[in-house]
Amino acid sequence: MDIKDLIEETGYSPRRKATCHGGEYCSPCPFCKAGEDRFLIWPNRHNKNGEYQGGRYTCRKCEKYGDAITFLRDLHGLNYRDACIQLKITPKTRLFTSMPKQPPRPVIAINPPSIWMEKATAFMEWCHTNLINNSEALKKVQDRGFTTESIRKYKIGFNSGDNRGYDFKRSRQDWGLEERIKDDGTSQKIWLPVGFTIPTFSNDGQIIKLKIRRTAWKEDDNLPKYVEISGSKSCSSIYGNTTLPVGLVLESEFDALLIQQEASDLLYCAALGGSTKPIDAHTDALLRSTRRILFLPDFDQAGAIAWVKWKRLFPQIHRILTLSGKGAGDAWLAGIDLHKWIESEITNSNKT
Repeated sequence: MDIKDLIEETGYSPRRKATCHGGEYCSPCPFCKAGEDRFLIWPNRHNKNGEYQGGRYTCRKCEKYGDAITFLRDLHGLNYRDACIQLKITPKTRLFTSMPKQPPRPVIAINPPSIWMEKATAFMEWCHTNLINNSEALKKVQDRGFTTESIRKYKIGFNSGDNRGYDFKRSRQDWGLEERIKDDGTSQKIWLPVGFTIPTFSNDGQIIKLKIRRTAWKEDDNLPKYVEISGSKSCSSIYGNTTLPVGLVLESEFDALLIQQEASDLLYCAALGGSTKPIDAHTDALLRSTRRILFLPDFDQAGAIAWVKWKRLFPQIHRILTLSGKGAGDAWLAGIDLHKWIESEITNSNKT
């Protein structure tokens, strides 16, 4: 019996999503009941110490995670020995007193291969030119609050797809990545869906990450709204002048760029790309050297959970909430002056 079997016993039917770690499945979360694909399951995955405990799981909403033993203990209240018996795993004899759990150390993120950066740069430039020359797509970005100057500065683009309007699929090896074989024996491709492209650059101006906001995404879509292109650096997206004494941590890259457009004189932005995403070592060091951190979570349950974690990690952090809507983009659409709002929040944070 593994974690997938346990999830099926709760009444869910996990759907195969990817081939990584011997097979990745997704389903609604048995803990927070959220979504259709927020709960990720790896039935064949081992623990960090190499032991197999029935597979692994994690929820991107409530941040529950662990192995099959943890699942039985947390969801059904079993003790360690009874959980092992149900899974037919020999219980370990503990000869030591467990130490308090320490937060994981931030990982040092590695730049993509040089070939990847060359390919990503060419694709980004093509998408950027395509956006500038596509009046309909350009208007959609401008309707989100972006000026033509900002669109050019941040190299926002639009992937219109092939001549039939379909998503691009590219060879991983052509982009300098290792080949991956799917269960059906075919090679896994890099997915470049139709949508708006958002690049992230290093300090020396090289592209290190690329995300696409899919235009085909719908509320009941099983595929993600934002796709991070395979090979991208596993890091937060930093925008603005990092020597400023105030930094703003938020989820959306689009919202971060919009705030930079309106208030770059006040702070820099660190976009996580997801409320539960861990930060890399470089971002961690940057934030710890920043005098004041503002944290702007999305106005939802995931954002509330993320705030609990962040205020534990950074003593100089101060939470702010948008005056209207879920994020900064919604606030701008509602007529909020983002510069005045951010300036007010910085003033309030200095009083606490």
